[in-house]
Amino acid sequence: MTSLRSRTVGIVAGAMALVACSEQPTTKPPTEQEIHANDSADASGTSGRHPYRCDDKRTLLIDFKDEGLTLEIRRAADAAPLVLTAPAQGLQYVGDTASATFSGNEIRIEDAEQPTIVCTKATSL
Repeated sequence: MTSLRSRTVGIVAGAMALVACSEQPTTKPPTEQEIHANDSADASGTSGRHPYRCDDKRTLLIDFKDEGLTLEIRRAADAAPLVLTAPAQGLQYVGDTASATFSGNEIRIEDAEQPTIVCTKATSL
């Protein structure tokens, strides 16, 4: 009887250990930038394009590319973009003369040639 009980306890303990080892790792939810790379909030329908209103009262169009690791920032749809890249999600975007960081739905753009601006994601233009 004791031998049967020990075997049963051993089998149950082994099964529980296997279940614990086979748990799937939790995946992180997508970042704001990854989400924006796959949708559009702009009337043009350009994938990944989103309008932002800035503290200087101007509008930016930001195109999220490469799963959110590249930003193309424009003052107008037909303007040449300022291109910034990040090595991984959640890190600072950098370019030749500028850098950008996100905090929630805000982006802070620091440019060596212009004053720093803070822009908030707009729902529409």
